[in-house]
Parts: sequence; C-alpha cells; structure tokens
Amino acid sequence: MRVFGLTISSPQKSTSSTLSRLLLASCLFLLLATPVAFAADRPNVLLIAIDDLNDWVGCLQGHPQAITPNIDALAARGVLFTNAHCQGPICGPSRASLLSGRYPHFSGLYQQPKGKPMEADRLNFRGQLLPEYFARHDYQTLGCGKITHGYSPEIAFQEFGGTFGGSGPKPTKRFHYHLPDVPFTGTQTDWGAFPDVDEKMPDHQAADWAIDQLQRRHDRSFFLAVGFVRPHVPFYVPAKWFEAFPLESVVLPDVRVDDLIDVPEIGRQIHEMPKYPTLAFLQANDNKQFRLSVQAYLACTKFVDHQVGRVLAALRDSEFADSTVIVLFSDHGHHVGEKDRICKHSLWEESTRVPLILAGPQIPKAVSNQPVGLIDIYPTLLDLCDLPARRANQGTSLTPLFGGASGTQWRQAVLTTYAKENHALRSKQYRYIRYQDGSEELYDHHTDPNEWNNLAQQESSASIIKRLRALLPAQNAPYHPATQTGAVNQWFANHLKDNGVR
Repeated sequence: MRVFGLTISSPQKSTSSTLSRLLLASCLFLLLATPVAFAADRPNVLLIAIDDLNDWVGCLQGHPQAITPNIDALAARGVLFTNAHCQGPICGPSRASLLSGRYPHFSGLYQQPKGKPMEADRLNFRGQLLPEYFARHDYQTLGCGKITHGYSPEIAFQEFGGTFGGSGPKPTKRFHYHLPDVPFTGTQTDWGAFPDVDEKMPDHQAADWAIDQLQRRHDRSFFLAVGFVRPHVPFYVPAKWFEAFPLESVVLPDVRVDDLIDVPEIGRQIHEMPKYPTLAFLQANDNKQFRLSVQAYLACTKFVDHQVGRVLAALRDSEFADSTVIVLFSDHGHHVGEKDRICKHSLWEESTRVPLILAGPQIPKAVSNQPVGLIDIYPTLLDLCDLPARRANQGTSLTPLFGGASGTQWRQAVLTTYAKENHALRSKQYRYIRYQDGSEELYDHHTDPNEWNNLAQQESSASIIKRLRALLPAQNAPYHPATQTGAVNQWFANHLKDNGVR
C-alpha cells in the first residue's frame, strides 16, 4: 500500500490484522508528526528588480522632488535598509553576484558577461542561481523583464514571459546627447519624452505579465521575479511623467567642478567615461542639459514606481496577499551629474548605494542602517521560506536585522568591486576605496555625505584605514571566461589585455 507517496509493504497473512492496523497507524502518526515542508505550505516570493535606481526615492530622501509613493508605502510596511549596496556597480556583475550568492572576487565575473560561458559554469552559475534553487525545492519559478544579464532567463526560470523589447522604443533621432566618436564602449544615453503612451514601454508590459500571473491559480508556491528597466538610460518615458517636474523648478544635485582633484590618478583613470556626458556638457548654457537630465531621471523614477504599484496592487487583491514575501531592490545606483558623470561604473556612493526593501508575512516594520548587500538577498529568502541553507552563499541572512537592532552583531562594512583588485568598503560611517596599485580614498559620511573630501592621506585616518584594509579580500579570482572584451576607457583596455581578456 502507499501512504503519503511512500510504499508500505503489506503484512504477511500470518500476521494478525491487529498488528497490521497498528503498523499502519504508527506510520501515519510518524508522517503526520514530522514537519514536512511542502512547497504549498511555504510563502510565495515576489522579487522586484529595478535597473539603475539610486537613492532618489522618497523613503531614502536622495532627492527632495522624488515622487515614489508605491515604493515608499512598501518601505513603510516592511524593513527598509538605508545602507544597502551592490557588489558590482554595473548590471552584469551585480546581477550575477546577487543571483549566484557569490562575490565578484570569488567568481571572477567583474565586468559585463557575454556568450554562453556563464551557463557552462556549474560551480558558480549553472543550476546555482536563486530561482533555480527555488525550483529544486518544488517552487514554481516565473520571471519577466530584466532579471539576469548574460545568462539565459529561459534557463533560470521554468516559465519566462519575455523582456518585451529591452530598453524600449527609441526615436529616430536622439534628443540631446550624441555619443562621441571614440574607440570605447558605452550605452545610449539621452533624455526626453518618448514614446506617446505607457503601453509601448517594456516595463508596462512586464507589469501586465506579472499581474496576469498573480490573478491565476497556482497549485504550489511560486517565485515570481519582475525586472523593470527604467530609470536605465536612455531616460525616455511618455510626456505625462514629466509634468510633475516643471523644468524651471527642478532641483539640481550638489556638485563640485573640482570634485576629482584629490582622487588618486588611478581613480581618475578607472572612472573616466569618454562615451558619457560630462559635467561641463551638463552645465553649459546655464545648466540647460543638467536640468533636462535631472527632470528626465525623476520622470523615469516616477514612471517605474507606478509600475511597481500596479504589481503590488494586483498582489494585494489576490489570494496570495498574506502569503507572499516581497523583495524590492535596484541592481546598482546611478550618478546624475555627481563626480563629473551621468552613469554608474564607479566605486563611489551614487553608484553603489541602492534601495532594498523586504515586506510580507512575519516581516515587521523596521529601518536598518547597517551595511548590507544585495548578496544577502539569497540567504535571506531561504531563511524566510524555510528552505535548506546553501553553504555556497557568501552573503548573510538579513533576518537578524528585522527588528532594526543596532546592537546586533553584524559585518563592519559591505564590499563592492569594480574590475579585478579594485574595491570599496562601506561601513556605517565611512567609504574606503583601495585600487589595484594601492592608492586609497576615504570619506566620512557623518561630515561629508557627498564624498568631496578624500581623507586617506591624513595622519588621523591611519587607524581607520588599517581596520578597513583588513576587511579586503585576500585573493582575487582571475577574470571569468564570460568577460566581455569591450572597454569603457583606456585604463580598462590596458587592464583587460594585461589580464588575458581577449
């Protein structure tokens, strides 16, 4: 006979019927008393990934004009991490790290990946990604939009709804910024009102697909990932999203034209971005392009917040409202004029700091300013969903911080890496950067939140630097075979060649 899927041999004819009944009753008792974790009994997961969203959201107070009511409402009912940072300040390495649970200096995936080498790597990626782990534990895994980067989403998820056109429709002619003719790579950067309606935007279509999934019946717990592209460049959204930000009243970020004067030479070389707008371009003609770009970024942020709200409203109205863990994050931040740039690609605060919010069953309302990373999402979700811990995870479950406990034993600083052997550490008070040649930067966020004053050469900083330097990785893996050869500047062209990237 079979009981709960297990085969129990029938007793021999010579065995009494009483013994048979006792045996069956004992088996049933043991099975019912044992806490078997069926997927249907575990929480669902709604993972919301946003591309290039910095701290310009209301709950993080990064810009006084940010309008993000849906993200703010989610933060108000869950745990908001105000000191969260990516592990790689560009899309591919960041997503590879958070989805695999491995740091870039361990996997070697420091730069944008290409081709199929990620999918061939069974140590770090193939079969190891967050949704794949959930699938192995009987979850239904669903995804749409931009989640993976360099790894086929059709492999990562059991059902993938599509990317719906990636960055979205573009006008036949750029509005404001034309990429200069230089021998380096770069993403199309521009800003303006386009297209005419939301329905043409990939993010709107991704929200539609996610809403449809939330309105369906599911016979087991699900892991649903929704990836939104905006505010990734180009900063294009329909005109209605610009209306809340009249150009003449746009507040510009605090910037300094001499901001990089105390940055080490290697720091300036690594962070040089020839394909992207400079502060001089933005500030010309009485800050004309500066105002237009800030307005467009704010409009894109308001737009993506609306799409987040649509998905959250669908969850609220569904049968899964009280049984779903929600994680919202951005894969990295973005400079909008600060540090002489409009892009990410840096080890400074604007590139590494990200929104990170968790809400749902058993998650209290709290705010934590401890240094946390996107790499902590993987072990946290396993913890919340009662799945077996994964020894390969290099992050730490965030659940001890859910009470906002300042006294909780926690890491001193969180790590971000940009190219091999170039690292930033962010503690509650300091940002420490150490480059490949040993050059350093140190910023005190209690007195210098804009990171304008490099304290690394001051004698009073020696003990702080010594303590933070001890937290740097002892080893740095060689570049992963998936690494793209395209270089964003001359330093990277030389660096990649010297490290055998062809």
